[in-house]
Amino acid sequence: MAAAANIADKIQNDFLNCKICLNTFKQPKMLPCLHTYCQECLENLTRDGQRIRCPECRKVVNLSGGVSELQTNFHINGLLDIFQSAQTAEVTCDLCPAEQRKKNSAVVKCAGCSGHMCQTCGVKHRSAHPSHVLVNLAGATLGESDAERLVKQKICCQTHPKDKVCFYCSTCERAICFKCRSQSCSRHRQLGLVEAAEDKKATVRKLLERLGGDIQLLAQREGDLDEAMDKMKAVESSIISNIENALTQILNTLFKQGDTVKKTVSDHVKKQQEAFEAAKSKLQLQKEKAQGTKEFCARAVATSDAKAILCLPSIMEDQISALQALGSVDVSKPSPQVTVNKSIKEMISQRNLFNITFGEEPALGLQPSPLQKRTQANPPPAQPREWVIQKYYFDTNLDSDLYDPKLTGICTSHYRDIIIVDEQNSVLKVYANDGVFDMTISLDEDDDPCSVAACGDIIACSVKHRLHFLEMGGILVRKLLLRGSESTYPIAAYKDQYVAVSEGTLCSISLYDVYGHAIARVKPQGYDGIRFLFIAVNSEEEFIVSDCGKKCVVIFNRSAEVLTIIDESYVNGLQLALNPFSICVDRNDNIYVTEPSRILLFSPTGIFKDQLLNAADGLHKPRVITVDQDDNLIVSQGNGFVTVYNLHLDQSWGFQHCI
Repeated sequence: MAAAANIADKIQNDFLNCKICLNTFKQPKMLPCLHTYCQECLENLTRDGQRIRCPECRKVVNLSGGVSELQTNFHINGLLDIFQSAQTAEVTCDLCPAEQRKKNSAVVKCAGCSGHMCQTCGVKHRSAHPSHVLVNLAGATLGESDAERLVKQKICCQTHPKDKVCFYCSTCERAICFKCRSQSCSRHRQLGLVEAAEDKKATVRKLLERLGGDIQLLAQREGDLDEAMDKMKAVESSIISNIENALTQILNTLFKQGDTVKKTVSDHVKKQQEAFEAAKSKLQLQKEKAQGTKEFCARAVATSDAKAILCLPSIMEDQISALQALGSVDVSKPSPQVTVNKSIKEMISQRNLFNITFGEEPALGLQPSPLQKRTQANPPPAQPREWVIQKYYFDTNLDSDLYDPKLTGICTSHYRDIIIVDEQNSVLKVYANDGVFDMTISLDEDDDPCSVAACGDIIACSVKHRLHFLEMGGILVRKLLLRGSESTYPIAAYKDQYVAVSEGTLCSISLYDVYGHAIARVKPQGYDGIRFLFIAVNSEEEFIVSDCGKKCVVIFNRSAEVLTIIDESYVNGLQLALNPFSICVDRNDNIYVTEPSRILLFSPTGIFKDQLLNAADGLHKPRVITVDQDDNLIVSQGNGFVTVYNLHLDQSWGFQHCI
């Protein structure tokens, strides 16, 4: 069959396709040189309507009568007819008279006798053989539904398929024909079809109710399957996120250890190099003195200077004694060497870092690694999810927005309004405490806003290197130039007194009152930072700042005294490096820190407490967060949505219970 198909394709390509248009011949005309082309193709090649040059042999042909007068290639036409008839061949009806088979095409096939039939013969065949199943040539069963087909089959007597049923045998519980009534069921209790149908209606109704209930149950099970699939996808995302976070933290820890070792080696080499340079300078000085003495003595001997010669022995002996007293420089100190802990390497290669289980145990368990620290002496207990309850969420994408929102700042006012910075659309968006949109505040300048804080009845907003002060209605009160040349300046408010501005690579903060006066600048003492980012101020006037360069959170007071540096968290009991982004504090001074896929909770003194939320809880790339005076955690996410959670933190953690 494959060889026949290849031959057919070769004939089609070599003999039935025009060499000009490369399509199947249409009105094939043969030139005197015996080459054949479509009539339309030849007409397009004529120059002056009188002659044409053959595209293959280049022979010039005169066309005094036009292309239409050329001889038609009947051999090509015959082959075309054969191929077209083979391609359009239809299955004809097996039951139609022989003279009609070319007229009636088969549309169904009997599954019982395998005959092909047209529509008319199919209807007759179904009436003559009710038990036969007719299938159309597309593969679907003729008839409305399976139930209707089975009913039509049972209308005919099961014992005598050609006879219609006329009675109902109560003993056999089936419909029967006249033959069954007088033969096998003659002594059974019999009813008319109408009477029997009335008796069966109640049963059919009950079965119909059961069928409806089963259909609802199937729909419910289908919904359960969809929910289970969504849950499994969420679990998959959570597992992948946890693995990526764990690997990132481990790699960060390894690189941190490597950087520490490299710095130690470099400091040692630098110290030794300075010692060698000092010794070398001293040797060079003594060498120059000795060389000068030698040259002077040589000249005195050469000139026979008697007085000088008499004085030289004591001078030379003193010089030699001085040189000998120098001694040799100790260069035999051992060089630094670094070795890799083989037991750790072997353990990593022989043991799995991750362990996945299926069942009642957690889906993901992290095996302890020698490269990671163990848990604290008293690790925080596992807490139920009831202490973080989602209240509502809303989309910040407005019809008036030109771009998808990019939320870079968030705060709440004394009126419990939620104020959000949309950097991409260069506006502040204000929402009521139930998520209902209130208004937008546009800024005078085209620069994109960065951060926002509410200080009393004033809204402070950083816009590139400027700080704007606005009334709650959005009217600009004043603006001032900020210190440094940062592209972003995150801010936070301390009560109603001042606004604290994080100054990036300067690793300092400046404090401004609502009148625009710079009242202080605080730079933590002894802290070698890289780049300050987000900032929060607690009730004790302590500043909590995320250092994105050093990947830590530093806590210091107004006197610039560093109180705590937070640089680690925990996942499943494993101590991992911190990767902080946005931060905030609640009214009890608890610290909240966002990472790329989770939100962490720390005590006011910086002790890790627990992981509040992660991707498994529906968290999508948390960006900036805040906690209002009603203990609601407000989280802006990378998809432009804002989700509000109510916090119910247990008193055993040292937090006030939220009502």
